[in-house]
This record gives sequence, structure tokens and C-alpha cells, in this order.
Amino acid sequence: MGISRRDLFRGGWRRRSDDRPSSGPDLRLTVLQRPPGAVSEGQFLGACTRCGDCGEACPPQAIVMADAACGEHRAGTPMIRADIQACVMCTDLPCISACEPGVLRRELPVVMAQVHVHEGGCLAWQGELCRVCVDACPVEDAILLDPGDRPRIDPSACTGCGTCLQVCPVGAHGIQFEPNEARPFAPLG
Repeated sequence: MGISRRDLFRGGWRRRSDDRPSSGPDLRLTVLQRPPGAVSEGQFLGACTRCGDCGEACPPQAIVMADAACGEHRAGTPMIRADIQACVMCTDLPCISACEPGVLRRELPVVMAQVHVHEGGCLAWQGELCRVCVDACPVEDAILLDPGDRPRIDPSACTGCGTCLQVCPVGAHGIQFEPNEARPFAPLG
């Protein structure tokens, strides 16, 4: 039985005795989607006080605290589950203003994930009329329609908020979404 490298790192190598896939990815091994302006993961884990202020300040309640399933070292840290509630890219970014330890920073890029249209699963790429991701995207010109009325994501404009993933009628079959693990190091304090 073959397994992709991505599945291997997501815990897909775990199989039950009846050889069915495990119930899902091992969240301890996955990259978590952090709120906008997050510092590098090592800094984030070391300096985040797990106070929850960023989550309380989030108008759409997109920021939730990681639980033990994400690993003990991550439990209590803020994350976004875009498939459940995407970040809406508030213009004033109240989550950053609420972050007293400074692990969310205005001067850092707000790119939370890398996002691509999965042409093999996207309804518009299969010839059906669909543009819900284009209409729902809160970032101007991040998703545009090509001459064939198929969505394309501009990586220079996309913030990885996850709105497209949340509204896509086929979800992860139409949108490839990978939380950003290459966040910048920034001096804290």
C-alpha cells in the first residue's frame, strides 16, 4: 500500500488492524494555522501566555485555543480552524491589538496559509458554474476568474484566511490549504 509524503507527516501511516485509514490526521504532527501576524512557531510557543485575549477579541470567533490533541506543548495556544470558521481579515485586526506578549504583530505579514485551487476537484474546473470562493473572499483580487470562468488564487494577494475553504461546496476537494509554517522571526519585547 502506497502513502504520500504529506500523509506520512500527517499521521496517515497509522492504520487500524482492519487496514482502514485512521480516524484523521494526528494533530500533534500537523502545522497549525495561527492568527494573522504570528511570529515564527518557536517564538510563538515560547512567548504565548495562552491567555486567550486574541480569541476573545476576534469578532467572528475564528480564533480558538488548541487542545491536547494538538500536542501538550501547543495546548492553549491560539489557532484557526478555517474549515469551521475562517478569519474574515478584520481591517483593524483586533486579535493583534489584544496580544500583550506580542506574538501577533502588525509589522509582520498576515499570510496564515498557502492556498491553491485544486483543479481536479473544483466544480468550476469541472465545467460547472461556481464562483462562491470569488464572491466570498474578503481580500480584493486574491481570487480572480480566468477567461474560462475558473477561479485562480493570486499568492501575492492571498492571506490564507480560509474563507474560500469554508464556503467551497466541495471543501478540501476544491481548495488546497496548507497552514503557513514559514513565518518570520521577529524580536520580542
